[in-house]
Amino acid sequence: MSNIKTYTAKATWFSDAEVTLQVDHDRLTPEVAKEINGFWSNSDSRLAAEDENVVRTVIRMFGARAIALAMQEGGWDFSNQPHAAGLRTAQDVIDSFGEGWPNAEELGISVTDASVDYVGFDDVELEAA
Repeated sequence: MSNIKTYTAKATWFSDAEVTLQVDHDRLTPEVAKEINGFWSNSDSRLAAEDENVVRTVIRMFGARAIALAMQEGGWDFSNQPHAAGLRTAQDVIDSFGEGWPNAEELGISVTDASVDYVGFDDVELEAA
């Protein structure tokens, strides 16, 4: 029996950008999550922000990077993406990190929904320095 749960990562400061992730907790175990979180600097502060739950920490890290990549690519808008496509999108997110993550299949995260805009002219204000 699989142990798959769904999470939504939101960047509420910018038009409520969000991605929905399906996570297979049989793959993303605390041991795997600890290795991923520990690879990157500031691991203790991230862990503290998620009440010492290293799995949630890694899911939040992944969600933040997914939103950032979506913005870089001009925004994403899709829902109910099939599992295979969700894994490809997750792999794109992992590849954008450069290192420190297993592949999407091994990690057990897929991106099923996304609603992310890009920063446009009307989102920016100009002030003289």
